[in-house]
Amino acid sequence: MSRTCPSCGASYPEETAFCGTDGAITIQEQDPADFDPRLGKQLGGYTVVARVADGAMGRVYEGRHSESKARVAIKVLHEQVARDRVAVERFKREYETAQELKSPYIVHVLEFGATPDRSWYLTMEFLEGEELSKAIARGKPLPMARIVRVLSQIGLALEHAHSYGFIHRDLKPDNVFLCATDAGAQVRLLDFGSVKLQVETGAKLTALGTTLGSPCYMSPEQATGAADVDQQSDVFAVGSILYEMLTAKVAFDAPTVAMILLKILNQQPSPASAHNPAVTPAIEAVITRAIEKDKDLRFQSARALAEAFAKAVGLSGTCEDWAGRSESEITAALAAAPAAAAKQAQPQRAAAPPAAAPPAAAAPARPAPQPTRPIASPGGTTSDAPLQVPRQTGATKWVLAIAIGLVVIGLFFLIAR
Repeated sequence: MSRTCPSCGASYPEETAFCGTDGAITIQEQDPADFDPRLGKQLGGYTVVARVADGAMGRVYEGRHSESKARVAIKVLHEQVARDRVAVERFKREYETAQELKSPYIVHVLEFGATPDRSWYLTMEFLEGEELSKAIARGKPLPMARIVRVLSQIGLALEHAHSYGFIHRDLKPDNVFLCATDAGAQVRLLDFGSVKLQVETGAKLTALGTTLGSPCYMSPEQATGAADVDQQSDVFAVGSILYEMLTAKVAFDAPTVAMILLKILNQQPSPASAHNPAVTPAIEAVITRAIEKDKDLRFQSARALAEAFAKAVGLSGTCEDWAGRSESEITAALAAAPAAAAKQAQPQRAAAPPAAAPPAAAAPARPAPQPTRPIASPGGTTSDAPLQVPRQTGATKWVLAIAIGLVVIGLFFLIAR
């Protein structure tokens, strides 16, 4: 699809953002059968220049600042969604929450407002890359180095959000955007719309809160509408996402929402190693702990989960160490890890004995052999084993005392007769 200069009418390829004649911002040309009246219009400080994508909640546009010409993404709610009070509130909270959070791994938002056609818009940094869900949809496990890097960045993003008391509550591969960089995938967490909604309105939205999350990634406590949903719920979701990155399979999947929730509450997913031979018992143990039904048995933070995974694949260090490393550097570190571990495990060479060694110390006296008695084996044969002399425990003494007492009382009644 081509673009047109609104000033001189010159036509350019899709990738040309500015007119070569007058420097004006070019606008995407439209199909008359699918005309969008927002193209070329202003929303806040930005001109809507192109359609990028459509989702269940709204349409995403490319925008350009009218003066600086900075590139942004503009998300506008669909007309029917804009009539839903809760959806609009969630959209507004997404803006307010992201405004407070300043992490390189959380999407940066800029403006929020109403559109002339009675909808609502949100502007944010323009991201180039793809959602984690699209990377997984290719049907192959992600490279281990990418998983280490992505998981470390998610751990840091959630640690920052949790430090403000914000629980995401809707983590899923669709809300983890992988920006394309020279160093590899760079995470941006999206859609913090359900965070403050639950924190500020309290128990009256508990039942609704269960619908705000995506069923396949809900923690058991969230699935049952519990009031004590905390950061452990996000840890469960990250554990489910880790399983999916390693296997390209959804951990808790079923044909209906009710069946999914029953699986989350009562079942474990098939072992990740059944789908990916690179998954070791150590990695399996990390997944198992991350998706424990009892939240108190899970990792206490997403950082702890990420660092445990790095350790399970042979790496040492913190989330900061691996979040900032390129995928190629992490790949090299993973390749070196088994060699380093093998070298460390090699036995030390014994030192040569001194020229004049002192006489060997006398061997300690052997203990006297215990008496043995034959013990019948299952096959009917016997074998010698140490004779075990039963000891009287406190409980045994009490039983004997009571029995003797009963006998004495019985004798007393017999004599009385």
